[in-house]
Amino acid sequence: MMALAVVAGCGGSPSGQNADQCNQFATSYDTLAAVISSGPVDGADAWDAAKRAELDTIRGLADSATDPVAGPLNTLVQGIPDDPLVLSEPDSESGRAFVDNAEAVAQACADDGTTISLVDFPLLSFTN
Repeated sequence: MMALAVVAGCGGSPSGQNADQCNQFATSYDTLAAVISSGPVDGADAWDAAKRAELDTIRGLADSATDPVAGPLNTLVQGIPDDPLVLSEPDSESGRAFVDNAEAVAQACADDGTTISLVDFPLLSFTN
């Protein structure tokens, strides 16, 4: 019975040890959403480079995060397509997965003691 209480005490409370990673993730996610929303104002190459820069930042955060944030963040990173344009294509499955995985990261951050807010990601859809 004593061991059970120790295990419950160790795993049950938020540590906040991923606060920097969570806050940096939210900033990069929100910046990426803004870049995609703005479109290629400064040209397609600059637009692509800006998206890749934010995705590279997110990839780097996965290397430094710990549980419970590391798992969802790694899942998100593994789902990032090679071409970031795919994230913003109409009815993009990888775009939807990116948003769903980002929401899982935000929940993991909250579970770890850091609440973050994510802006609405610009998912385009064809309508009938």
